[in-house]
Amino acid sequence: MKKNFLLMAAALILSGSVFAGGGFDLSIGPKVGYQTAKLSYQRNDIKAGFANHFALGLFGRVEMGGFYVQPEALWFKTSNTFILNTNVQQDVVIGDITIPSGAGVDFTLNAMNIQVPVFLGYKLDIIGNLLAVRAQVGPTLNFTIPQKTLVSQAVGEATQAEISNESFDTKSIAFGLQGGIGFDVLKNITLDINYNFGITKVFGANIINNTEWGQYIDTNNISDAHTNMFMVTLGFKFL
Repeated sequence: MKKNFLLMAAALILSGSVFAGGGFDLSIGPKVGYQTAKLSYQRNDIKAGFANHFALGLFGRVEMGGFYVQPEALWFKTSNTFILNTNVQQDVVIGDITIPSGAGVDFTLNAMNIQVPVFLGYKLDIIGNLLAVRAQVGPTLNFTIPQKTLVSQAVGEATQAEISNESFDTKSIAFGLQGGIGFDVLKNITLDINYNFGITKVFGANIINNTEWGQYIDTNNISDAHTNMFMVTLGFKFL
């Protein structure tokens, strides 16, 4: 994972250096931020976002006039919970979990991610070098490595247990489309608020590979699940 991240960071720097000069303005720098399902300006929500859904990465930007290309490489963790219905007619014991008749089951998928978006955008200077507003859109490639999958019954006394990552047929590479707005303050400080529209489904055709779980779980409600989220990041341009 670290090796892949360093390779992509090097690619950002090299690709930017190719276009430097010739009327192009090159910018490179680090980014920090968080991902969230719902935007909020409340201080506690923002602090919780950084604490629980922290993102770290690098970005490069090549500008010509008001237009620009901005590739990024962001590392972050995700924890997605899916509530599934069961079709058991009596209490069923699977591993360390007891599923009561008619109860639902919560599956929580934890994963490490490296996201590589490439934005095409336009920047408009509002107050000289003090403030600029940007609009951007572009494709996204997301690499996912499952870490830990947890399961618990959705009603009654929740008993949580860890199951094999291979129990789910999750995609390791996903495509998406991101779009949003950005602000440049004092030329060097950047704020980006983007929304990721997942194109690739989260799960493959099997959804659940574990036959023991599969015979009791109704997966119809997650068969078309996609990763849709906001990404809020702060960056600093070294160049």
